Amino acid sequence: MGSDPVNVNEFEELARKSLPKMYYDFFSGGAEDQFTLKENIQAFQRIMLRPRILVDVSNINMSTEILGYKISAPIMIAPTGMQKFAHPEGELATARAAAACNTIMVLSFSSSSTVEEVAASCDAVRFFQLYVSRKRDISAKVVERAERHGYKAIVLTGDRPRLGRREADIKNKLIMPKFKNLEGLLPVEIG
Repeated sequence: MGSDPVNVNEFEELARKSLPKMYYDFFSGGAEDQFTLKENIQAFQRIMLRPRILVDVSNINMSTEILGYKISAPIMIAPTGMQKFAHPEGELATARAAAACNTIMVLSFSSSSTVEEVAASCDAVRFFQLYVSRKRDISAKVVERAERHGYKAIVLTGDRPRLGRREADIKNKLIMPKFKNLEGLLPVEIG
């Protein structure tokens, strides 16, 4: 690619060329036979943006509010775990980008940076993704830490009663780092 990427496909190709295969596969893949991943891609491809013709577009305002927080466009940064696989600063760089773009970052439960590290990195509006643990006191402690460090909302995710079988990660012998936000609360080694 001779020029800067300008669309999602070009960014994906740049990532494929830049990242070690196991890390690219981690970010681009899904669990099991990747059925849900394929369905999500097809669903987005069915979305049609219909241009409006002969309409005054001299003053466009895409800003909106999410839970009372004004953001520059109806776009937030979704929770993505293990960002340090892609860049040494990981979630810290993402939080700074969210602040610079005036949008909201949702910090992943399985982030490679702690809630405290991300909070100290900038003044972005941050939400925290939570997978509720069977040990409710563990969930409560993680939520209390997020609240204490200025996270404005909890994004409850209920799709992981157990980790999916990620075949590319198995083939690549990917070793997951410890879940930083659970250190000292639970065993953080992942089998």
